[in-house]
Amino acid sequence: MLAQWLPVAFVAGAEGLIVAYAGERHFAPGWYAVLMGCLPVGMLVGDLLVGRLLRPRARERLVIPLVALAGLPLIGFAAEPGVGFSSCLLLLSGLGYAYGLGLQRPFLDALPQDGQGQAFGLLGSGSMTLQGVGPVCLGSVAAGIGTGGAIALGGGAVALTAGWILTWHPSTSPVPVPNDSTGSENSTEQHACSPPAR
Repeated sequence: MLAQWLPVAFVAGAEGLIVAYAGERHFAPGWYAVLMGCLPVGMLVGDLLVGRLLRPRARERLVIPLVALAGLPLIGFAAEPGVGFSSCLLLLSGLGYAYGLGLQRPFLDALPQDGQGQAFGLLGSGSMTLQGVGPVCLGSVAAGIGTGGAIALGGGAVALTAGWILTWHPSTSPVPVPNDSTGSENSTEQHACSPPAR
């Protein structure tokens, strides 16, 4: 669950600082909405591309690169880029949100049949809670180091989360191997019980 919670929380914290960052950089008011829309647009495009074009096993292999993609562009805000480059960074970060599609099947496979409803309820409530905690934490950091630095810190935290996931996440879920022993045993039994040919 932490693998699904933490990247979202850190990116949400960074997203919550976009308006403050635009104000510090004295961007024109019309660009505020553009910057706020770049991340959701990237999320939509990423989900469509990964969800429609890739098979489940390919999605699982891309979990760690996509988590890294969600965080690494945000580190670029440490350089306090202009509005155009900031828009591109946010768009790229949004594409990385598709990492969640690659975690769905392993998460479901790890759950017992009678606990799936509770687990998905906990997953959703925890995600929403941390998306509220993230902006509070990074907002407090921004008071000391500035919004650009705080956004970059959030991106770095996402990248570190990708490294943590790398230590335990398999590239793909194991493929179930059919058990042929039962069939061969039944075949042997049938041959043993059949009358000899004349």
